[in-house]
Amino acid sequence: MNNTLKILSFPAAALLAAVLASSPAVAAEPAQEATLEVLATVPAYAALAHEIGGPLVRVTTLCRSTQDIHGVTATPSLVERIRDADLLLYTGLDAEMWLDPMLRASGNLALLPGGARAVVMSDGVTLREVPAQVDRSQGDVHALGNPHVWTDPLALRVMAAHVRDALMAALPGQAAEIEARHAAFHRELTAHLISWLTRYAGLKGQPVVVHHRSWGYLLERFGLREVDALEPKPRVTPTASHLAEVVDEMRHDGVKVVIREPWQAPDAAEFVARETGARVVELSTHPEPCENGADLLAHFERTLGTLAQALGVEPAPAR
Repeated sequence: MNNTLKILSFPAAALLAAVLASSPAVAAEPAQEATLEVLATVPAYAALAHEIGGPLVRVTTLCRSTQDIHGVTATPSLVERIRDADLLLYTGLDAEMWLDPMLRASGNLALLPGGARAVVMSDGVTLREVPAQVDRSQGDVHALGNPHVWTDPLALRVMAAHVRDALMAALPGQAAEIEARHAAFHRELTAHLISWLTRYAGLKGQPVVVHHRSWGYLLERFGLREVDALEPKPRVTPTASHLAEVVDEMRHDGVKVVIREPWQAPDAAEFVARETGARVVELSTHPEPCENGADLLAHFERTLGTLAQALGVEPAPAR
């Protein structure tokens, strides 16, 4: 199955018709007790595992919703959960540089990246910001491209298929239930995508500034324009000279919103906002946890709604 994501934009009606035609309803088998221990590096992958695995899985998330994916550290409880895991869902693209030593500390070498039980969630996603060359003068640049792929709701269609395939391979006796849950999520996600692209069409062309370049996939999907980042280079502390340049750009382009994530120091964002009259919006790229993992669809609705409100964009009425 080729899951490569090539979709940039197409008529909503055609998308919905194609999905409904290719995703027949499958009667789910009775719910089973949890049989598979799944390890997810970020909350979005954990949410997909819950959506598609349902009661067949128990999921551990390594990166919390209020935590930077680049700064996860091992704890005894995490290492213990990793030791018993059957399946790993991770980004790749050098996003989880801490993962290999954590897996080795747990002794669960079957989950090491590259193995059959390690699922690369970024496979098949068209990547942004792949550098032509890499050296240390560029900061903590990602040599394989921007790894924050879970911020694009359309990319979740590819990732959900990865989860489905991995769970069906691990639990062949529950393949019908897994396929049914995947088909249901696929249809629901597609319907929400059509709604979001229609209702939030007013976001197109709106300029924003980000602290770290982790929002590119979402911004591109909905047509927003990333004017600059507060970090002069990836994961390099903002400097006074760079912030002065950002302020000039914001004034020139009429930037009204600066996006900051919960784990980022507020000083730089507050400074440029104060100098330009812009508004600082705190948003996490990760969905918030809930009883069943996390609600991905609610996360994107909340994120888009918050951006629209901050930018003064009135969403179109839901149809």
